[in-house]
Amino acid sequence: MSAKIESMNFLKDLNPEQQAAVMAPDGPVLVLAGAGSGKTRVIAYRAVYLLLKKNLQPGNLLIVTFTNKAAEEMRERILMLSEKHAQKELTVANKNKRLLLNQKEWAIGTFHAIALRILRREAKRLGFFSNFVIYDELDSKRLITAILKKFNLDPQKYQPQIIASLISGAKNELVSPSEYQNYANNSFLKIVSEIYKEYQKELKSANAMDFDDLLFNTVYVLENFPEVKEFYQNLWQYILVDEYQDTNTAQYRFLKILAEKRKNIFAVGDDCQAIYSFRGANFRNILNFQKDWPAAQVYKLTTNYRSTQKILDAAYNVILNNQARIDKKLVASKKGGAPVFVYEAYDEEDEAYFVINEIKALKKLGILPSLNEAVVLYRTNAQSRALEEACLQENLPYRIIGGLRFYERKEIKDILAYLRLIALPTDQASLLRIINVPPRGIGEKTLKELNDPQARILNPKLRAFFNLISELRDSKLPPKELIDKILEKTGYIHYLKPDTKEGEARLENVLELKTVASRFTTLEDFLDEIALLTDLDLLDEKIEALPLMTLHQAKGLEFNTVFMVGMEEGIFPHSKSLLENSALEEERRLCYVGMTRAKNRLYLIYALQRELYGSLLNNQSSRFLTEIPEGLIEKI
Repeated sequence: MSAKIESMNFLKDLNPEQQAAVMAPDGPVLVLAGAGSGKTRVIAYRAVYLLLKKNLQPGNLLIVTFTNKAAEEMRERILMLSEKHAQKELTVANKNKRLLLNQKEWAIGTFHAIALRILRREAKRLGFFSNFVIYDELDSKRLITAILKKFNLDPQKYQPQIIASLISGAKNELVSPSEYQNYANNSFLKIVSEIYKEYQKELKSANAMDFDDLLFNTVYVLENFPEVKEFYQNLWQYILVDEYQDTNTAQYRFLKILAEKRKNIFAVGDDCQAIYSFRGANFRNILNFQKDWPAAQVYKLTTNYRSTQKILDAAYNVILNNQARIDKKLVASKKGGAPVFVYEAYDEEDEAYFVINEIKALKKLGILPSLNEAVVLYRTNAQSRALEEACLQENLPYRIIGGLRFYERKEIKDILAYLRLIALPTDQASLLRIINVPPRGIGEKTLKELNDPQARILNPKLRAFFNLISELRDSKLPPKELIDKILEKTGYIHYLKPDTKEGEARLENVLELKTVASRFTTLEDFLDEIALLTDLDLLDEKIEALPLMTLHQAKGLEFNTVFMVGMEEGIFPHSKSLLENSALEEERRLCYVGMTRAKNRLYLIYALQRELYGSLLNNQSSRFLTEIPEGLIEKI
């Protein structure tokens, strides 16, 4: 089989660097993939190559990504690649090509999606039913608020958002409630440790886990139940992971456990694009890969298929100033290109109008094919205000990526709460959300009787509500039809007031939810999919509008033309990073990420003065601008 692979044209679409990585022998492999160097392609080819060479079934590979969108792209590439290049060989190797093309055979997904797959099977070992629900951020904050009330603590002093963040951070570091008590070195943290303990207790009582529990609990099961660890180590003989530089402690440990038996871990990443320390990511995981795996082979992908050489050289000269990095200079596959444009704006209004006028000019000249092919990147969300106002004034369609997300809209949350309560009767958060939505005359007094089984029978309003939920549950309809039935039976359709402009928009949102639901046959699969969605998965490319987003949200994306605004000291790099070198180096990596999103044109813009956070700022231009050689820049 191996000789057959070498002789066929399977790898002809890859450059020599990519081929070497794809054909790496067994054992730990680190692929340092520069921006735009084809890392997704390498992982896809590696997956099919292993199937051919090792005579594996698709289910023997685990492929881990950081977003659902990346997972879907990976799945599509692998299936397309399989059909295009390897039909005959795969039929021989697997005895049944349909196994390869059956998407359910593949273990391709985000860390949390893979963890969820494990927990659906192993939840009973933790004292959960397999149909546990997944709490989102709002559910978690609501539960923490209820706990504060139970403990007679003031939510103004003990803010639920901060406590939720601390608990999340603890879970990402695999710190349990009992262990957290050991770190609580002041009165505030001691109270947080008690809330954390009660929070986990309440989650278990509701047969619920929050997003961070998915990995936390999966690692716990793998570490404490040898038979579970052995099962998955034998099942997933080869592990391929994307964006390795973004792994946190829980994700790192998850991969280490699964790979420790066979040591077949294929990690792809770029230390220069490590920008998520605020989420708990530790970019030293990629720097230390060879220490963790002494036999590791390292490959570098340095041919860039996205940007012009001038853009790459500008970005390289910025990242060159970081000490903690692995050196790799990218070479553009395409020739020519414009210089990096730098504009000095008078203030944030001048900055915004420059961007809009430049976009209009580029469109008129045919240089920019669509508004979707441009993007405005900024360091903090507050910077979007001036840009939004200018877009509105000039009638330029725009969209904020990371604003109020579709699944956080009230009407969507309400319908999902009905669906979750139907799926799991013990889901207290969903119950409290919709028990009086639409209004049923259920007040505070009645709510106190919720957990009294006799009151549920004797109180006509409660009895009617729970009978309704039981009727909906017994209907066993697929998600799309079930939404229709909820709208009808609960009266929610009238509650939306669809005859008003606002109500019509809300109804349109619910109808869009039905569109998503139509792809699923079971309620459980639908709710799992929704629980794992991220901002970038909701980026609708069908609507032409100028995307506005923070630099962090641009990771993994690419655009014809990129505008980076607010290139000023104290804004970018952020003022909080100026006192600590590691923080400043992450800001520089963030700048590198922003610059390398651009295919053809890159604009770096700073303002002499800026009104932000209620103050008038007069900051110097960013040090990142001075790090770019003048020969690569054209000042406008």
